[in-house]
Formats: sequence, C-alpha cells, structure tokens
Amino acid sequence: MSKVENYKKITENFIIFSVLILVFFYDYFNTYLSFFDEFITLFFSFVIITALLFNQKVKVYKQEINITILLIFLSFIGLTSNYASAKLGYHTNKVAIIGDFISFNKAYISYFGIRFLVNNINSKRVINKLSIYAEIAFYILIIFLIVDAFFKIFPQYSRFGIKSFQLFFTHTSRYSFAFSFIFLLLFPKYLNKNKLFLIFVLFVGLLSLRVKYFGFFILALIFIYYGKELFKIPRKTFLIVIALLLIFVALIFKNQFQMYFTFDELETSWSRAIILFYSFKIGNDFFPLGTGFGTFSSHFSGKYYSWVYEMYGIDKVYGISRIYWEFVSDQFWPMVLGQFGYLGLLSFVGVIYNYFMLFLRRIKKSVNKSNYSYIPFLGLLLLLVDSSTDAIFTQNRAVAMFIIFGLFINYQRDSNGIDS
Repeated sequence: MSKVENYKKITENFIIFSVLILVFFYDYFNTYLSFFDEFITLFFSFVIITALLFNQKVKVYKQEINITILLIFLSFIGLTSNYASAKLGYHTNKVAIIGDFISFNKAYISYFGIRFLVNNINSKRVINKLSIYAEIAFYILIIFLIVDAFFKIFPQYSRFGIKSFQLFFTHTSRYSFAFSFIFLLLFPKYLNKNKLFLIFVLFVGLLSLRVKYFGFFILALIFIYYGKELFKIPRKTFLIVIALLLIFVALIFKNQFQMYFTFDELETSWSRAIILFYSFKIGNDFFPLGTGFGTFSSHFSGKYYSWVYEMYGIDKVYGISRIYWEFVSDQFWPMVLGQFGYLGLLSFVGVIYNYFMLFLRRIKKSVNKSNYSYIPFLGLLLLLVDSSTDAIFTQNRAVAMFIIFGLFINYQRDSNGIDS
C-alpha cells in the first residue's frame, strides 16, 4: 500500500471514528469527551488552512461561497457587538467570547474541512462504512431496548402518561437523534427495497416521545413515499411546499409549543418561554447587532454568567439563575437573535437558505440516479426541527451531521460530475 493510500485510510478511519463517537458515545462519556468536538474543529481548521496555503484545487459551489461570507459576517457582528457592549460598560468574559465563537462555528468548519479533503479521501467509502456501522448500531440498540423494557436499567420518564426510553443517552432528544441519524444513513440502501424497515427505524425513535421527533417522523414518511415527486416540481414551488409542511407540523403540535413558549409570571414560568420573550427585547434594545458572543442563551453565557440576565432581571428564574443556569442554552434561535440581533438573524437564515439551495440543486441533478441525494436535505430538515427546542446547531450532533453533509456533497460531485 502506497503512503498516499495509507494516509487516505487513516484520515477516513478518523472521520468514521469521530462521527460514531459524536452520535453514540459523546453524551454518555461526556466527562472524558466534552472536548472532542472542539478537537475535531481544530483538526478541520488545520485542514482548511493547509489547503488554502498550498492552493489545493477544490471546487467550491456558489452557495458555499455565500455561506462562507455570511458566517464571516455573523462572526464580525458578534465580535463588534462585544466591543460595543464593552464601550457601554457591559463586559463579557473573554473565555466566554472565544468559547462561544468556536461553539457557533464548529459545525461549519467541520463541513468545509471535509469539503477540502475531497481529493484526499474516498467519500463514498466513508459513507458506506458509516452505513454499515449505523446498521450494526441499530441492532445493538434494539437489544438494549428489549433488555431495558424488562429490567428498567436506564431512566424512563413519563411523557403523555407513557414511559419514554432514552437508554444510555443523557436525554431523550439524544436518543431520538441517534435513530434519526441511523435512518438517514440507511435511507439510500432501503428506500427502494424495504420501506417498512426504514419506518421501523423511525418508529423505534418515536419511543423517546419527543414532540419534535414526531414532526421529523411525519416529514420522513412523506419523503419515503413521495420524495421523488416532490423534487420534480419547480424549485420555488418545492420550497413553498416544504415551508407549508413545517407549518403543518407546527400546527399539529401547537398546544405543546404554546406550553413551552408562553408564560404569565416571571417567577413561576418555564425558562424556555422567558428566554424566547427576552430575545426579542434584546433584539429591539440592542438593534440591529445584539449583545455579542457569550452573552445570551448559549452555554458559555451561563458558565461565565452573562451581564444580560441581570440587566433584564431574569437572573432569579429557575434554569437561568447564576446558581442553576442549565436551561439557558435550551434553544437556538433566541441565542441568534439575542447575540447577533436582527441583522444576524437574517444572516443566519441566509446560511440555512443557501444550504437548502445547495442540497436541492444536487438533488435536482441526480434525483433519478441516486437515493443518496436526499440525505443532506433530510438532515437539514432534522436540524431545523430540532432547533425549535434545542441549541443543536452549536452542539456535537451538528458537527456529526455537517460532516455527513460534506461527505455527501463530495460523493455526489465525484459520482455525477456536478460542478455548478
């Protein structure tokens, strides 16, 4: 085996190992692996810098250029807001700023790191191996479920009067994400030959009883049976249909969302509703740039307790207080609005739109050739559904998902010669 081929195999195995760790083991071994997604970010940062310094020729799509510009602009907004707030006498811990900066950008750095490795790895081989491991993981998790159903080894919390499952994952949302991930990787293999198996994979994820997973379940069923027909309609019409589907899912679970996002009294209300409400107040008061990195609704804004919570008098709310702040980062969009303002919110919507257009264009080019083209689009829908009640875009799960996105874009380019 040549040195080049050996390097490829080592890099590919590292990527496979990293994704499996992030999806299946990260939360359970968090004490030892909490740094792991940052380590991956460092690795891919090195890959990107090396590629740029040595002028490696990698085809970058128009949408990816737009995404890069918007992400740089978002980072500029955040740092500018930190500087402006400091000038007003509101100082944010520098560690919080740096940590939040990395946390916000790590998924996209991982995506572009994979894209810049397009000539140094065999993306199809990586995807195929990940699919094999995902299927093995599914059967192992089924065994765990059967054992847990009888012996109740892991926590089972009551939701809707029924006991939910989470196994060794630290939360039911992590459990449901694992099965969503397995579904996405097995989707190309079983779409044409065994749709019922795919539905069974989705069903096992339903045992988490997460409302947002029910939403993804409905969207996934539509794509299983009507995906090809949907992707054949004009692009603008398709995006309208997707928007209507998301609204339809939201309406189905309207009562659950209202419970999370409305409140009567500050002292006795759910932290999630308070964070959402005050994100708009911050967006208006610090128009249009927000308060900056590490200041609101992010992990680091709680760990290095932000001045924003005290300024708005919500520092005594359970889950947002200085003593117990574990719920401050329970959502994603309030963080974007609070920290980056309305201008930042529009910019991030632009990032999501460009990813949608990138994936949709790949699908349009290969819808009749490969089932692989669906995966990035469905994965992005999953992240959007999850982001309604979870800061998933800044977590390890997003890093894993954006690595998958990069691999599929590389694979489709190699397979179909899609360059525009």
